[in-house]
Amino acid sequence: MNIYTMIPYDLDKNLGGAYNKFMDLLNDDDWAVFLDHDAMFTTSDWMNTIQETITKNTEYGFFTCLTNRIGSAWQKMQGVDENNHDIAYHRHIGNQVSKHTQATVDVTNAPYMSGVVMIVKKSVWDKIGGAPDGMLGVDGQLHIRCRKKGIKVGLIPSLYVYHWYRGDGQTKHLN
Repeated sequence: MNIYTMIPYDLDKNLGGAYNKFMDLLNDDDWAVFLDHDAMFTTSDWMNTIQETITKNTEYGFFTCLTNRIGSAWQKMQGVDENNHDIAYHRHIGNQVSKHTQATVDVTNAPYMSGVVMIVKKSVWDKIGGAPDGMLGVDGQLHIRCRKKGIKVGLIPSLYVYHWYRGDGQTKHLN
């Protein structure tokens, strides 16, 4: 098993297409970790957390994490100050959370995820038909496709990622 990380971006605003191009490079047993362009891991051992989760939870084919600012309420870390953009603050939270081994939470039937971090096996990607073209809502569509194909989606409660997500109030990118 190999795990590859990518920050997808497409100047033509086809995020789904960027995901698909990257996934075309992987083998069936490989895993992809997609990280939003405005997010960052908060621990130095984030890859170990991901690898251990994949290894211990073979019934899952898709994972996500907790974060500070996101549209999907179940992915939001409880008690975090979402207006605090001090990276030291978020690294402290990440380090505290990572010390507690918690079971993966089945979120297959939860409201659709926001894709700040998506971790997916290549064979699963092929089974769900990849990502739809477009920029907005691609992550939610991937969640729906997993559900329809019987792919379990898991939340990794010991993986916390800082997400800028309109921290400056700018919403021009939504137009």
